[in-house]
Amino acid sequence: MQNWMLSGTAIAYLKVRNSGEGTPDQDADIQKWFRLVATRVRVYFDVQRTKPGSDGFNNHIYWAGLSLAAQGIADDDVDAFIWGLATYQMGVDAIRPDGSLTAEMNRAGMAEHYQLYALGPLVMLAELAAANGLDLYAQDNGAIHRLVKFSVAGRLDPSIIEKRTGVPQNLPEQIGGLEIGWAVPYTQRFPSPDLSAYLAKAAWLNFWQWGGAPPDAVIPIPQASASLQHSVKEAFAVQFPSEMSQARAFLGTWCGDGDPTNHATITDSGSYLTLDNGLGDTSVGRPQGSRSIVAPGWQSVTGTLSPNSSQIDWTNGTYWLRCGARGQAGAHQPVNLTGTWYADGIRSQPCSIRQRGNNLNLDNGQGGNGTGQIDASGNLTTYWKGNRIEGAVTTDGNHINWDNQTYWTRSTVYESKNK
Repeated sequence: MQNWMLSGTAIAYLKVRNSGEGTPDQDADIQKWFRLVATRVRVYFDVQRTKPGSDGFNNHIYWAGLSLAAQGIADDDVDAFIWGLATYQMGVDAIRPDGSLTAEMNRAGMAEHYQLYALGPLVMLAELAAANGLDLYAQDNGAIHRLVKFSVAGRLDPSIIEKRTGVPQNLPEQIGGLEIGWAVPYTQRFPSPDLSAYLAKAAWLNFWQWGGAPPDAVIPIPQASASLQHSVKEAFAVQFPSEMSQARAFLGTWCGDGDPTNHATITDSGSYLTLDNGLGDTSVGRPQGSRSIVAPGWQSVTGTLSPNSSQIDWTNGTYWLRCGARGQAGAHQPVNLTGTWYADGIRSQPCSIRQRGNNLNLDNGQGGNGTGQIDASGNLTTYWKGNRIEGAVTTDGNHINWDNQTYWTRSTVYESKNK
């Protein structure tokens, strides 16, 4: 809701900010509020972008981009503006050859609705970019036009979508701004008699999430400054690497810490990689050069590929061995976990473990106690008042990664800087 409110109010503000009606103090208060809300939106989606399948990979990220781009213009915040435009690149990268968006087509009876709902912020982002001298419509060989064609065809003939989803589409009889308002600037820029005729059938064109009435297209597109063009190009290159061939050596099935029963995987998901540790936890993976990969969803741990591409060594002390590679057995030596540990490396919150053979008694330092076992591969199974939490000990024996996204450590390498 903060995301949608920001896009609607920021774009409405852009329409009236030069009208002379507001005072300088009012402008300052409004712009400060925009910055506060934008920070919330940006932090949330930066986290979601590390989680494959989250709302950081569907229409929500495009709406977030529209809100940040509008706020960036309102506050003269180039960094926010570019962050917003970068989500447009994510959107066009997700458009399939037939013009559909996989995440939106997976919405069963609401698939066509979400196709159009995702299209709206993408067109509006392209218009905000055009007003600032940047032509995003040409990105990915004009992929946005495939999305327009497919989405409009699906609204005119829902059977197209029904054949794909296998269910009838839940669509309102009367079209309005949410579904077609984006076509106002689009048809001005790319004339289409068929789309204009469809647009004329709408009962209204306003939509509050883009500030009311849709804008007119800025034609011709002004010339952007060289610095802005460079900044946008650089942001796209960092967020959405166009050349994924350097990551091919990482693809496949891996054995976590050499354990042949723990199958981790790295798969190609288009503009990013998906990492699965085989323990129920996934992260986006982004190549860093030809031999390294970073996992933002796992506290930005970085893995380095061995020269023969058989092993990935992670900066948290663990490693993945390509399944079937020689030497994967016996990766873990017996380890004694008895002693003081620190949750997430915070020294003010000591935990403790007492180990007898393979049996464990654990204290989380906050009044919680658990019991469990450790196996020969360094995997822990613990129970806390009926809740099962699994963990994995790193090969150095000083770090436990828990499946609830926390860790315990007894190594100063992980000591909190804010102790």
